[in-house]
Amino acid sequence: MGIEIEKGSIRMKTVVCDTGPILHLKEANLLNLLEKMGVIYIPHQVDAELSEIDNSWSNEKPFWISIHNLSEADLNQAEVLSNSGLLAIGESAAIILSKQLKADWFLRDDASARIFASTMGIEVHGSLGVVLWAAATGHLGYEEAKLAIKRLSQSSLWISQNILRESYQALDEMFL
Repeated sequence: MGIEIEKGSIRMKTVVCDTGPILHLKEANLLNLLEKMGVIYIPHQVDAELSEIDNSWSNEKPFWISIHNLSEADLNQAEVLSNSGLLAIGESAAIILSKQLKADWFLRDDASARIFASTMGIEVHGSLGVVLWAAATGHLGYEEAKLAIKRLSQSSLWISQNILRESYQALDEMFL
C-alpha cells in the first residue's frame, strides 16, 4: 500500500489530504505533524480551496506538501463525482488522487467523503487521527497530545463530546 519510505524505524506514509484536515491542523498550530507522517499530497483543487479560505495559504504553504495536478481523465472523473452532489470538487479530486497514488491514508474530517472513500477501499483518517498517530509513534508525549486534542477542539473542526472523550481515552490507553 502506498510508496514505502523508511525514516529511522518508522515507516513513512503516503498521505493525500483534503482541505479540512490541513485547515484544522493549521488553526491548531499542528500542521507540522503531517510532515512527520511522510509524503503529503494534495490535488490542485484542494490547494485552490485552501487559498480561498485562508488568505495566508499561498505565502505560508509548507514546502513539504506536494501539489498534484490530475490528468484530464481523472479530473473528468472528479467532476462527475462532484456534479453528483455527493462531494465537492476538492474532495472528489483528493479521493481520486488517493486511489491513483495507492495512498496509505486519505485525510478527511467530514463524514460523507470519509464514507465514500472507505467504500472504495481507501483508509481514511481525520485530524484527530493525525494527533493519535503522532502520540502512538512517539512524536507527541502524553501532555503534548492532550494539548493537541484540546487545540483541535478549539479550531473550526466540530468534534462531538463522545469523540473527544474517546480520543482522550485512547491517549490514556497508550500512555498509562
